[in-house]
Amino acid sequence: MKAPTRILVPIDMSVFSVTALQYAEDIAEHFGAEILVLHIAEEEDVAARISKKEREQMSRKEIDQRLKSAVAHMLLDHNVVTHSMRIEVRHGSPAEEIVASVTDLHADLIVMCTHGRSGLSHILMGSVAEKVVRTATCPVLTLKPDEFREVINVTQEDVTEGLHLT
Repeated sequence: MKAPTRILVPIDMSVFSVTALQYAEDIAEHFGAEILVLHIAEEEDVAARISKKEREQMSRKEIDQRLKSAVAHMLLDHNVVTHSMRIEVRHGSPAEEIVASVTDLHADLIVMCTHGRSGLSHILMGSVAEKVVRTATCPVLTLKPDEFREVINVTQEDVTEGLHLT
């Protein structure tokens, strides 16, 4: 196996994203790899962070900069910022954008957390991680959130309520 040089870590601003990033940091440190933090901005995400009036007056570049800033603040709040980390923002379908980013950003490993959905919610919503694993052109390391709740201090109630970091 070739040692990774660029590790792509998709961030959805959830507590599970922090877990994946912490795991990727350890891998990056071991191999001297760069971490590419990728946030896929969906319309609801943008609307929640930037008012409609502001969005109408801002360019896409300004919106992306505001979203990058939100990701950077989340990372700083959880002490997961290293010298070899770059933040990227894209818009669109999360699974498709993650897979496309592998080529565009020359990533050779994806590290991401699943959200642990099962049953009907998994069938109805699908799984971004599952789609990425099926279609990515590089190895994908997926982490199950249940195994890391103690590490990131998350309770079942937080997960049920869909706790998101802001």
